[in-house]
Amino acid sequence: MEKLTPNVYTETKIRGCNPSIVFTKEGSVFIDNAQWLSSLLEMIAFAEQKGPIKYMINTEPHIDHIFGNHWFAGKCPIIGHEAMNKDFFLVPGEMDGYDYSVDVLTRQDPKGLELMPSREDYIINKPQITFSKDLSLKVGDHTFKLYHTPGHSDSQIAVHVPEERTVFVGDTVFSDCQIWLHSANIDELIASLKFIYSLDVDHVVPGHGPVVKKSYIMNQLSFIYEWITAVADGIKNGWTQEECIARISFANRCPVDIGQDEMMEYIQRTNIIKCYNYLTQG
Repeated sequence: MEKLTPNVYTETKIRGCNPSIVFTKEGSVFIDNAQWLSSLLEMIAFAEQKGPIKYMINTEPHIDHIFGNHWFAGKCPIIGHEAMNKDFFLVPGEMDGYDYSVDVLTRQDPKGLELMPSREDYIINKPQITFSKDLSLKVGDHTFKLYHTPGHSDSQIAVHVPEERTVFVGDTVFSDCQIWLHSANIDELIASLKFIYSLDVDHVVPGHGPVVKKSYIMNQLSFIYEWITAVADGIKNGWTQEECIARISFANRCPVDIGQDEMMEYIQRTNIIKCYNYLTQG
């Protein structure tokens, strides 16, 4: 894992989200968890060498952020926004969460596949501590300010740790990789990005891609506006939604995050559908 500050570690070089750990005097707090099981177990062992795990915080309900909740059952409480239950364990496409996870492990983490429990034994470990707007936790000498930042998902949150001048934003930010708008409320996403920009931080840990400075928020806003503008120009030219899908692509701009190359066409198509409906239906 990358040591971001003396007490913050994050992993940005594996498939799935960027799981992170904040160490406090009372124990560790995880923010999201790895989709590669072998990496997840290594992170848990690393944290437990330094003391107990106090909390697991989920920034969103999608499978690449919550797959590992099973391995925290009985270890610590899970924290998330109250709206997470609606979309918990959500995966792109038609595969269910368990089959999707087994598929990922089979293709990309065969060592972890051997440790995957059966469907019957797998615990879909939903948050036991929930909140509606914001939540503040004191763990040792660290403060964890959990803000509801909807947009990528209805239950999206950001976790601000002021003592470390770091904010963990989940999929509100995709750094140097394709942005997923498939589940987004675009107006809320833009508002949440502006809110995060207002925080006094040095490090922004995105849901995917390398850690960035706060100024990167403007890059993310710019990319969203480019998507909207490209589709708006298509509509102005009289293109149907299907014609926009056929003629508009940002696939050459940047790659999909690690291990998800096969999702490029899905991202381009669903981003256009989202922007088209946003512009034509409100």
